[in-house]
Amino acid sequence: MKKLAVPFLLLLAALAGCGSGDTPADAPETSAAVADSTGAEDAPKQEKAIKVNVSSVRQGDLVRSVYADGVLRTPRTVQVTSKLAGQVERVFVRDGDRVNRGQVLLRIDPREYQLGLEEARYRHIQALSQIAAEDEEQIDDPAAMAAFLDARDALEARRRTLSDEEYGAALLQLELDALKRGAFRQDMFAQRTGLADARVAEERARLSLEYTEIRAPFSGVVSGIASVAGENLNVGQSVCTLWDNAHLEAVVNVLEADLGNLTEGRPVLLAVPAVGDTLRAAVDVISPTLDQASRTCEVIVRFDNPDGRFRPGMFVRAEVAASIHPDKLMVPRAAVLLRDDRPLVFKVTPDDRAQWLYVTTGLENADWIEILEVHSGGTLAPGDRVVVSDHLTLAHEAKIDIREDLPPADRWAAADGE
Repeated sequence: MKKLAVPFLLLLAALAGCGSGDTPADAPETSAAVADSTGAEDAPKQEKAIKVNVSSVRQGDLVRSVYADGVLRTPRTVQVTSKLAGQVERVFVRDGDRVNRGQVLLRIDPREYQLGLEEARYRHIQALSQIAAEDEEQIDDPAAMAAFLDARDALEARRRTLSDEEYGAALLQLELDALKRGAFRQDMFAQRTGLADARVAEERARLSLEYTEIRAPFSGVVSGIASVAGENLNVGQSVCTLWDNAHLEAVVNVLEADLGNLTEGRPVLLAVPAVGDTLRAAVDVISPTLDQASRTCEVIVRFDNPDGRFRPGMFVRAEVAASIHPDKLMVPRAAVLLRDDRPLVFKVTPDDRAQWLYVTTGLENADWIEILEVHSGGTLAPGDRVVVSDHLTLAHEAKIDIREDLPPADRWAAADGE
């Protein structure tokens, strides 16, 4: 037995020496480790901040809008026609060309009209020659002419009190009296010698020659060219259509119920989906009548179109400032929540916490809500920041992390107060 006990004791000593180095993974924790763990459990947890977007409270005009659809049109479009008959010598434009006022669109062969002007000029010279041969000078009596002009002005002043027959008879008597006193002598002499007729014929021939060049009556865009070189035109025959695209107007139909206090001059936002653009304009004309079938009123909004981006016939949607309420305290619409059926906003405190404020709201539009009163929790003033996102479950005094500070959206910044 003694021989067996000695090896057993040696084995126990060896095992004890091996355990004095590393502690096994499943060995119980020391008292120091337990103390450290207990201390960590007692330490306060770090508060997690909620990421939100914020925007600002503002004081200003609250604009309430009405919406109406319509189309764009040009206030000036004309069928350009020929005032003369003749053969087309040359066409200078094509469909889609932009032309200036007075620019030549088409020319008729001018030779026949040049001859007509020369003939009229010769007749004029012939009448002058006859006057020179008679060697007679006819001079109007200045006093008689002045008296006639004064009497005619007096007659014109009371024309509304006279019938057409009375006015015609009175004017004829004034002219006869003036003629007897020495007025109109030069006119009579020109008529007797044929000079008056020759002058009129020459001017008419000169005008006809000018009409051989058909010109644009205003600046615009040409469409529907209907003539070619060599074609014979008749008087009044259409040559093309001219559109004034530099100035357009939107014609929209506002419902009778939306007319309210709408007046001319109110700001308008015109959205043109075809080009994906919105422009600012103002109400120019409100029709004095309503369409009986649709119960709508026609409203015209005019604007410049210098680059020709907008075209007549395009669909347009108008947002009209129907009423403008000045000096209102407003918060962005997205800032207002309902808790227990009570309006609530979260104001950002200087230490980036969410402070809830129960409020009474007033007027509103698509972007803003008026704040009439703050019931509890603090105050609201222009420039304060309020939470506008991720706040459905936000708690009072919750820590927030501002993701983005959004600038106030104000589409009606240029609107004037009522």
